[in-house]
Amino acid sequence: MFIVASFSIAAGLRTSMDTLADNFTSEYSLVSYPGDSGMDFFQTSSLGTAEDRSALCAVVVATADSDHVVVFSVSDPGGVLDEAFSASGDEVKVGASVQLSGDVTLVAETSQEVTVVSGFSSSMFPPTWVLGSEELLLALTAQNPSSCNLAVVKDLTSDERAGLESAGFSVQPMVSIVEFLDSGVDELESDAYWVLVPSAFVIAVLAYSFIGAEVADKRHDIGIIKTIGAGRRRVFSYLLGESFLICAYGGALGLALGIVMSYSVSMVASHMFASVFVIDVEEALLLTSYLVSVAAGVLGAVIPAARMTLSSPVQDLKEGVPF
Repeated sequence: MFIVASFSIAAGLRTSMDTLADNFTSEYSLVSYPGDSGMDFFQTSSLGTAEDRSALCAVVVATADSDHVVVFSVSDPGGVLDEAFSASGDEVKVGASVQLSGDVTLVAETSQEVTVVSGFSSSMFPPTWVLGSEELLLALTAQNPSSCNLAVVKDLTSDERAGLESAGFSVQPMVSIVEFLDSGVDELESDAYWVLVPSAFVIAVLAYSFIGAEVADKRHDIGIIKTIGAGRRRVFSYLLGESFLICAYGGALGLALGIVMSYSVSMVASHMFASVFVIDVEEALLLTSYLVSVAAGVLGAVIPAARMTLSSPVQDLKEGVPF
């Protein structure tokens, strides 16, 4: 049961990873200008031809109610991003992991009184950040309207990237982040298949022990069945059928448990990672784990079932006297 459940979770993570990759079918790159204190502000015009395909962001670490929070704004007049980030005036929206409400004073290079109006959810920006308006970020950082310290560029060409890097910018393709996460899920899937081999052996041993105990407990009854005319094939099929039903029932419980656990992981991950992870399992992977578990259980029951068919009815009646 737990083996099938584990495969269900692995399948859910694989589909979640595929969904995350689908969010970045277009090549996005993060462009920043490293400085002594982190990301320095730069003029948007320095992005050159990539400016028209850029969502411009201002990011600042501020103090709010004695806690440090990251406040950001997004300017996306060209519709580069698939998500909308709207905030106006002194109103801010908080991520799922930010514990701020009501009126708050943000302190960076300057101080600003803001009001938390709602939350935001994004597959690109962390839930530990606070979304504000462009005007608010400019006031907090004392910058001019044509500056930013982070840009999300769509379909950056190799020449544009080389030009930005030669000018001192840091360019990080977002697809490479997805590929890194994807490789981790691949390893998890591979490990799951390797675990299936010793797990199947354990299932076979458990089935062997269970049917062996079942034969010992019901030997007298089986002897009576043999006496009234049940052949070896019928006794053998009865014992294997019992093992099959138990393994099939346990596997079905494992499927249900795995889907529920995957859904729970999905809900928690959606809360932590801004609705990136979804519950959707791969049927082939679940079917493989289910069939292997059932087959291992039936094979483990073959030896004790075969032994029972070889004994004589008289011997079964003598050695299997009920208590």
